Amino acid sequence: MAYTEKKKIKPTNVKYTSKDFSSIKSDLIEYTKSYFPDTYKDFNETSPGMMLIELSSYVGDVLSYYIDYNYKENLLATATEKRNIRRLSEFLGYKPVNKTPSVARLKVTTTIDADSNNGQPLFGTAPSSIDSGLQIASNVDSQILFETTNEIDFTSSGSGDPAISAPTLNANGEAASYTLTRFVRAVSGETKTKVFNVTTPAKFLELDLGEDNLIEIISCVDGSGQNWYEVDYLAQDKILKQTHYTNDPTRTSAYDQGDASGTTSSIPIPYVAEYIKSTKKFTTKFDEDTQTYKACFGNGLFRFSNSGSNVDPVEQAGVTINGTNLADIPSAIGVVTGNNPNLGETPANTSLTFTYRVGGGANSNVQAGELTVVNNPPSGVSISVTNNEPTSGGTDGQTVDEIRNNASAFFASQLRCVTKQDYQSRILSLPQKFGSIAKAHVERLDGGTLLVNTLSYNQNRQLVQTPQLILQNIGTYLNQYRMINDQVDFGFQLNNIIFSGYVINFGVRFVVNYDRRSNPTEVKINVINTIKDFFKIEKMQFRQSINLNDLQYNILGLDGVIGIKELKLFQDGNDQYASGKKLYYYKGDGEIIGNDDTYGFRYNFDNSIENGIIRPSVSPSVFELKNPNQDIYGKVI
Repeated sequence: MAYTEKKKIKPTNVKYTSKDFSSIKSDLIEYTKSYFPDTYKDFNETSPGMMLIELSSYVGDVLSYYIDYNYKENLLATATEKRNIRRLSEFLGYKPVNKTPSVARLKVTTTIDADSNNGQPLFGTAPSSIDSGLQIASNVDSQILFETTNEIDFTSSGSGDPAISAPTLNANGEAASYTLTRFVRAVSGETKTKVFNVTTPAKFLELDLGEDNLIEIISCVDGSGQNWYEVDYLAQDKILKQTHYTNDPTRTSAYDQGDASGTTSSIPIPYVAEYIKSTKKFTTKFDEDTQTYKACFGNGLFRFSNSGSNVDPVEQAGVTINGTNLADIPSAIGVVTGNNPNLGETPANTSLTFTYRVGGGANSNVQAGELTVVNNPPSGVSISVTNNEPTSGGTDGQTVDEIRNNASAFFASQLRCVTKQDYQSRILSLPQKFGSIAKAHVERLDGGTLLVNTLSYNQNRQLVQTPQLILQNIGTYLNQYRMINDQVDFGFQLNNIIFSGYVINFGVRFVVNYDRRSNPTEVKINVINTIKDFFKIEKMQFRQSINLNDLQYNILGLDGVIGIKELKLFQDGNDQYASGKKLYYYKGDGEIIGNDDTYGFRYNFDNSIENGIIRPSVSPSVFELKNPNQDIYGKVI
């Protein structure tokens, strides 16, 4: 029946929870029945009215899907498309990597002559320091390349160095030559160079490097020889400047060669870190559309004269340019007031030379003994290279779950150091180009001062004092993360010698009983190898105790061992096994009392053992079995 003024209209009741086709269709039918009971009554599936209802339901279902989809794709926890997850992670400050390189520990050897007078190695004939960038190819697949990331130094060593082989004898039985061994880190990939010619300035210029497996940007230099610096984001006001030793007039080598005290030796420090402010900066991003990496620059604009030539200095858009009429700036530049002057400048009328490393991927993980081919051997130097262990770490890129989890963890860290653990983790993450840190310990003192103790590895993976240059790099590196009221102090001074941490070296003596049915030589070798593995330096940390009970348990578990008569740590070799050897150089106060400066501090092991546990000293110290091939003495009976 027709509508009349006497008819009461029911209040509109719209349901907002229905999102699928069937639910929307059902709601529309109920709505029609409630509000148009006299207008339409034919709800047969083939009727024209039902056609309109189903068409509306279809549109509603599609719209609902895309609304839900867009909402989910804007949340890191629910997003499914990789491009969206990458975009959201970058909002949190985390940059996903497309591919990761495989990492190798290469064994590099060379041969030097022996002195005809005394048979000692002639280190003066050893090759000088070999720069990083040595390219090693796989002997299985020549397309798989690795490059060394550290310099290799053969010139510094001593007769007791475990990296020196026993001499090769001539026909007269005299020492003729020695083999020197060094280990160096290498990553899969190769170094490339690409030049871009930039003419007209463009705000937020993007240059496509054309690579999908970028590992790192090594350098970017313009036509006038000025460096441009890669940053995490364009608004970053502090830029980490990396000065290579070849560009530092105060340095002649990539290594710290030690000091008068003999506390450091041959520690690679290729770069010096320094934070600066500069407008010459860029960031890199992975473009999902092109599947390549791009270098992105800021919106700062060059000042132009009427003739159009560049005039220094660089001015930022929106900033008053003293003595210059804004009308003189070409309109194509498009000056917009209010632009952030900290986003960096855009290059113009110059060339940009990018040097970068590409590589990585799962196929770059190679087996032991496969990296033997040197593609660019140093001139006049004969070396051999191999990898004793398989390489690892190469992946074809992070999965969506890895990106999601890493971004959340990265954001939670807030790029700050608050606790002692924060500082220790940040120190240990110092980029290797600024010097390697093996051990770190942080103690918070009164007044907000943090006492930092560190130790480094030398070329033979032995603990040494961290050079002052590395400590300087650590201090610079921490400035970006430390709390403003935290003061960082490094190491301590004893008898006018600066130490970064205590190293307590020792030897091991053992006497074990063996089963007569076993081969005593094999039993002894197995015991020695067990001791070596137990005291691997990677397992030792500052303030870590030594549990001899655990070592005894491991030894007793070996085939052929039926008892342990003696197991002892020592520094004074006062018996037939150690032959009077002293495995220390300093007293606890730094006074020199030993005769071999390759060792560390004296320690009373006899008075420090309790129930089979040897406690570390109060001062931060690390126990180290420095020379396991020389300082383990024992017999089987």
